Amino acid sequence: MRVVVREAFKAYINHQPENFTPGQKIKGDTAVYLLSNNAAVDPDDDEAAALAATLAGEDPDDEGQDDGDEEREPAPPHSPPAPSNDPDGGPQNPAPSTELDIDGSVKDILAWVGEDTDRAGQALEAEQAQDKPRSTLVKQLEKTAGLSE
Repeated sequence: MRVVVREAFKAYINHQPENFTPGQKIKGDTAVYLLSNNAAVDPDDDEAAALAATLAGEDPDDEGQDDGDEEREPAPPHSPPAPSNDPDGGPQNPAPSTELDIDGSVKDILAWVGEDTDRAGQALEAEQAQDKPRSTLVKQLEKTAGLSE
């Protein structure tokens, strides 16, 4: 397999820097390596041309005769990723429910409250009734309810 260098570049071959100059012919494993890594080289024989076509996702038996008349099938549209779960086991961005889940995460409770002072008061009361109220949540809820500054 042979390739011809298209433009000057430097590459590391066997952990050694090597300079390549335009017109230089490279053969063997180095040629495969350079083609495989999209270096500035062109195929110089049929074997290299077939490898280059394969790497480009083309059919090497097509002999490069793309007359442009073929209609290509459009790529399928990307579907949104499925919701992933957070460490608590729930979806990452759940819609706020209509009921307070005081056992939920601080993030979920604050999302449920939003800027609603009534919900903040309800959540604050429920959190303070817990055996071990979460101080960071209490502070946030007091602020939203307008009980502190």
